[in-house]
Amino acid sequence: MIRYISFDLDGTLVKPKFADLFWLEGLPKIYAMKKGISVEEAKSFLIKDYQSIGKDRIEWYDPSFWFKRYGLNYDWKKLIDDYRHAIEPYPDALPTLEKLKERYQLVILSNAKIDFVEAELEETGFRRFFSKVFSSVSDFGMVKNNAEVYVKVCSVLGIKKEEILHVGDDRVFDYEVPRSIGMRAILIDREARSTNDCIINSLNDLPSVLGIA
Repeated sequence: MIRYISFDLDGTLVKPKFADLFWLEGLPKIYAMKKGISVEEAKSFLIKDYQSIGKDRIEWYDPSFWFKRYGLNYDWKKLIDDYRHAIEPYPDALPTLEKLKERYQLVILSNAKIDFVEAELEETGFRRFFSKVFSSVSDFGMVKNNAEVYVKVCSVLGIKKEEILHVGDDRVFDYEVPRSIGMRAILIDREARSTNDCIINSLNDLPSVLGIA
């Protein structure tokens, strides 16, 4: 019986614009100023460097790593504040959370560093829905490609893996990995042409998949 539902955040409840601006506009601007190059040159270099690390490593999600790597004299937490205006929830997130909160304990499980998570929850007003907020990088020092993240979440919550459902937009991190340990998971693919009980293209479909009118 499902008692808890865990949600990924970026790309699931919140549009990726905020994170994209931080990594693909804000940081390149600061790097460009330091190096005396164009923002486009900086962006091109940074994207290649990001890819050299890859999203399977915790460094990918850690701005302090990148700011130190480039010797940037700017507070990355201020850069989060610089782009708070771009934090925007998906329109199907709020009504879905409202429906689910009466029947389930809701938690966040994101790869993003906790500072990003808290900013997004604060700006959207979603913090009130969640009894627990997890950043896999900040709390466990791991990325969600490691099934141990999900094991640890269940341990912290004091539940069996059969008692939690995870919902997210990354096929590997949010779907294949939790399913590999026997958890139920639902992939939200907003571009999907066909849906079923495991793949949805809108959070509006989640209550019906769970049998809630």
